[in-house]
Parts: sequence; C-alpha cells; structure tokens
Amino acid sequence: MSAAFREGSFTTLNSTGAGRIVYSEWGPPDGRVLICVHGLTGNGRDFDYIAPALAADGYRVIAPDMPGRGRSDFCTNPQDYTHAQYVRDIQALFAHLDITAARSVDWLGVSMGGLIGLHLASAPDTPIARMILNDIGPVVPQDALNFISLVLSQTYRFATMAEFETRLRATRGLSWGPVTDDQWAYMAQTSVRRLPDGILTYAYDPAIRDAFATNPVGAADLWAHWDALDIKVLTLRGENSVLLTPAILDDMGRRGPGAKSLLDVEIIAGAGHVPSLMAPDQIDLIRQWLGASPAPA
Repeated sequence: MSAAFREGSFTTLNSTGAGRIVYSEWGPPDGRVLICVHGLTGNGRDFDYIAPALAADGYRVIAPDMPGRGRSDFCTNPQDYTHAQYVRDIQALFAHLDITAARSVDWLGVSMGGLIGLHLASAPDTPIARMILNDIGPVVPQDALNFISLVLSQTYRFATMAEFETRLRATRGLSWGPVTDDQWAYMAQTSVRRLPDGILTYAYDPAIRDAFATNPVGAADLWAHWDALDIKVLTLRGENSVLLTPAILDDMGRRGPGAKSLLDVEIIAGAGHVPSLMAPDQIDLIRQWLGASPAPA
C-alpha cells in the first residue's frame, strides 16, 4: 500500500442520531477527487490495490466504509441501511471534503456503490463529472437479489483466519477475478472483524439483511436516473456476471449516456460479479480511460 495512505472520518445523521464514517485517502490533498464506493458487503479497503496507482496519477482518492461496514459505525436502526440513507451519507462526505462545485469530482462505484452513484450523478448540478460503474446497471435481476438475500441470511463464524480465508475464496472466488494468493490473504485481513468472544466474522453488520429483506438495495428501477445522465460513463462487466446481464447492458447502450455517445463498455474476461480491480490490466484500463476522457475544466 502506498506511503501516501491515510485515514479520515466524518459524522453523518441517521434515524437514531449520528454515526461516524471512516474513509481511506491516497494522493495529493489538492489532486482531483475520485470517490470510490464499495459493494454491499465490502468496504473501502477493497480499493487498496487500485487507489495507489490512481494516486500516482495525481488523484486524491477517497474510499469510505459505508455505514455498517469495515471501520465505520453500525446503524442502531437496521432500516437505515437503504439507498436514501447512503445518498445522505455521501452528501455529508461531500460537505466534509468541501466539494460544492458542479462536475468537479469523479466516481468509481462497485455494485452498490454504482447504484449510489446513479442517484447522485443524475441530480441537477451534481458534483460528479465522470463515472465508472463496476458490474452494475440501473436494474438488478430478481434471481440475483434472491441469491444475495440468501447469502445475507446466513450466520458466519470462524475460529481462525485460515478458515475465514478459505470461505472467502470459496464464495468470492466463484466470481471475483482474477485474484492472486497474496491478494486473497490481504483481502481476508481487510474483510474480517473479531467478535467479543474471539470468533471471527465478516466486517459488515449482519443486520444489513433486515433492511435487505424489506427494501433490497438494487430492487429499485433506476432507468430514469440512467436516462437523465449526460456525463461520460465507463461500465465494466464481468464476462460471467449474473447482475449486469447482456440484455441490461444492451439497454444501457440504447438509453441515457449510451444514446448520447457518452458510454464506454469493457468486458472483463474470466470474471463474474465483480471484477476485482486488483489485476494490473484492470487497473491500467481505468487509468487509461480517466486519462483519455478529460475532466471538465
């Protein structure tokens, strides 16, 4: 990890009061801001491989742990794990970073992070100028939502890090790709938390499943948000993804940024949901796209 790595935090409001959100930061403090937001059960450390490379290009990379994940506070009310709350949390992050100008930052969203980005980027005078969506579109197939709900419904307890890493490989390993042995070990270290009884589990609040059962993240139809976008978008699709299907991707190409010649698409061979953003070719692809798609002045 880059020596430029540092941590920050800010306070956000939810239905029961205030919560602390922690974020990772890389790169020059005066660099162009790139907000990186993880998937449903991930955290900001998922960007630990790509962020230093982007920081070397001059970006100030900010990767928050959304509420209930990683280093951030868990929500007292599980029903706060919703898109509406996440949008408010990112707006609080913008305020904390003093981001006020329209189209002044870029966005990299993985799955859930992409959905949050669609909400924000379609708003009038949005701060988001360019957006990268990692294996997500304006809708999520019901079969995929059902599978995610099943995964969230399970209780996970591990006696050792070896057991935890084995489970991580057996689940994420089915679709994340490619990931090296060293990266699996690193991901295990940044995706685990220790319970009071010493048992290990995933670094997310299991109560996320309560909100997902009644108001699943990804269940909303966001085509209206997609149609409203008039910014450059890069969409990555894992070749074997069941969340971003070929049919959804085709519709994206006919609507919104696709209809305005603002959409670029890259298919990541050998990956499902989601491309890891840890492989050198994936990192280079994003670096090159950002460099070839100049940010608004």
